[in-house]
Amino acid sequence: MRVNIGPYEDRTNEVGERLDRRINIHIDNYDTWNMDHTLAMIIVPLLKQLKETGHGAPGDMVEFQQTSNQAQDSFPFYAEGDDAAWDAGHARWHSILDEMIWAFEQVIDPKEDQFWIEKPMLDWEADDIPLAKHGVFDRKGFEEYSNRIDRGLQYFGQYYRGLWD
Repeated sequence: MRVNIGPYEDRTNEVGERLDRRINIHIDNYDTWNMDHTLAMIIVPLLKQLKETGHGAPGDMVEFQQTSNQAQDSFPFYAEGDDAAWDAGHARWHSILDEMIWAFEQVIDPKEDQFWIEKPMLDWEADDIPLAKHGVFDRKGFEEYSNRIDRGLQYFGQYYRGLWD
């Protein structure tokens, strides 16, 4: 399936030249087989670029609610903490972006094998029927790993509308 959208938006660059943004998307049947993986491969570089070049952060973050533009301007002491609140908000935003990036990287290349303390095996040298050897799996470590992935993906949903610069 091919999706063509264009011109998507009319913009001008810094010298006033008109830019037409055309988007051409080609989707093969196998792209939906593991759509989470396909989307993650697109999302990771976008999140990395946003973190590297971003100029802002979602304004509804708690840290930004501590600034004078959210409080009463009649009291000068509100403005005293603006720089600290601004820095804290952006530091938290970068931390959240890091969690999103990490989560989507795990979707692309999962590291689940690291939780096998001893992998299960079959003994093919047995005479009649291969003997199975049960493995030992770090279930607690795996649950923590899975929960961290879920948290990063939840951040993506929570801040989806804030993913712009």
